[in-house]
Amino acid sequence: MDKKVIMIMVDGFGVPEKGWSNSIYSDLCDSRFVKLLADFSIPVSAKLDVDGIPQSATGQTALFTGFNAAKIMGMHMQGFPGPKLRELICSRNLFSNLMEKGKTVAFANAYVQYTLEELAIMRLKSVTTTMVESSIGWVRNMEDLISGKAVYHDLTRKTIKNSMLVQEISPKQAAIDLLNISKDNDFTLFEYFLTDRAGHKMDVDALKEILGNLSTFVCELVDSAAENTMIILTGDHGNCEDISTRKHTTNPVPLFVYGHPLPCNRKITSIEDIYYFILDDIFKSPKLNTGAV
Repeated sequence: MDKKVIMIMVDGFGVPEKGWSNSIYSDLCDSRFVKLLADFSIPVSAKLDVDGIPQSATGQTALFTGFNAAKIMGMHMQGFPGPKLRELICSRNLFSNLMEKGKTVAFANAYVQYTLEELAIMRLKSVTTTMVESSIGWVRNMEDLISGKAVYHDLTRKTIKNSMLVQEISPKQAAIDLLNISKDNDFTLFEYFLTDRAGHKMDVDALKEILGNLSTFVCELVDSAAENTMIILTGDHGNCEDISTRKHTTNPVPLFVYGHPLPCNRKITSIEDIYYFILDDIFKSPKLNTGAV
């Protein structure tokens, strides 16, 4: 049976300083989600050997290209990637490299407000948008979302439920939709960024809902995934684990791996190493071993 890999990139999702069981995650999330993170993840630095606080543009570029983007740029860079970072992303990334290996890839997020062309005009092309445009060439839209062939960034569609034909769904249903997308692809990516927004706002009430949805979503993925499916969850930098500050943190991010052994032969200490783990280890590994909690 062919291997299927689902990767979830959670923006602003750091490892808590005092451990998973004594953190905002243990306060706000499903206890099983916290146990999964404790049992099936390792901490990975997002600092990229550059002074300052890690940021999304360079962090996500490093994560998806294997380049130490912050070191190349000489600093951590926030927001949307500029010309130099876009050049790095287009030169190589997880999608394009997996496609070169003959693998099918998918970006599961639905774009319902703006097209790729409109985002380019507004200069709002994220790292993942740049990667998708340069490799796959298209993104999923409202029609895909309504038919269950895409996942919305809030998981439940709550923020667009008053739109024509859009109904609110549960995080569990969003997980099932993602699993169905993954059945047709070797590698499927989903990006969840509401964690970073809530962290910047220091909004514990919003974070309770956001982390609650995420934890239910991930637990359903674990429970319903087929034997040949592995799940990866990681982040680009810390933030929501410490809502005493509006800023990002220098805490490591988790590399959660379920359905495949955690890396033992390859040294993964920094987020750019995750690119090589996926590209060279997972898609060369002859066998998938499913973990259990």
